[in-house]
Amino acid sequence: MRLAAALAALALALAPAAAAKTFPTRVQVTAKEFWYALSSRTVKAGPAVIEFVNFGEDPHDMRVQRVGGSKVYGTPVLQPGDYYDLSLTLRPGRYELWCSIANHRQLGMEATLLVRPA
Repeated sequence: MRLAAALAALALALAPAAAAKTFPTRVQVTAKEFWYALSSRTVKAGPAVIEFVNFGEDPHDMRVQRVGGSKVYGTPVLQPGDYYDLSLTLRPGRYELWCSIANHRQLGMEATLLVRPA
């Protein structure tokens, strides 16, 4: 019994480092009339969760696009007090974030997120 436990402990100790669980980078984007605030303006490349929170009085959404890229990611329209976790993989570069509702972007609902190499 002790030998089996010792062998199991040894196997765990010798397990490859690749088996270690990695967690996505998290950043929160807060929306209010008419601005965005980011919990961090710079994150590392790789799996990420952008938590979009509407603390405003009006419905808002968020669009995310890497500068020079063609793919646009987005959240649904959120009512005041709602939040949404947008999961994606970020490549190094600069990302533009904005609200696509009516003229919200022109009123200042935009921000930039810098993604540095991992």
